[in-house]
Amino acid sequence: MGLFKKEEKKEPKKNEIRSPQEKKAVKNEKDPIASVLAKEMVITGEINFKGKARFDGTVQGDITGEYLILSDTAQVVGNITVTTLVCHGKVEGNVIAEVVTAHATSEIHGILKSQNLTVESGASLEGEIHSSSRKQNANPNTAGTQSQKTGESANKNKSGSEKK
Repeated sequence: MGLFKKEEKKEPKKNEIRSPQEKKAVKNEKDPIASVLAKEMVITGEINFKGKARFDGTVQGDITGEYLILSDTAQVVGNITVTTLVCHGKVEGNVIAEVVTAHATSEIHGILKSQNLTVESGASLEGEIHSSSRKQNANPNTAGTQSQKTGESANKNKSGSEKK
């Protein structure tokens, strides 16, 4: 009998599974930063976060999250597994991320795996780099055989003997 009707919000229930389109992942650099680790702070241990975080201090341990910004004063000794990494600081450990941007002041020492890698002039990357935005060939044995055949034919001269 009230004059005002309560509007029902269309929010998923706690046990309801959301489809990937509904799940909002932080991939936009314009999204607000949810967490900040100050320059004076030193964290020892594992860090897990959601959303966007900026670290200015030192972390000694592994980091797992979504969108991570390491400022030029940031130092990480441990592995980083995130969706997006924007690095201005120093990392001593392995990095796994869909998108990595290594700015001029950054130093990364370790294995770097990324689908989309951008490196500014002046950045220091030391270790293994695995970056591929292309899909792999469906039959990798065929591709390897083809390149081996091409290489073998390039090493032979017209008489059929190998070049020395």
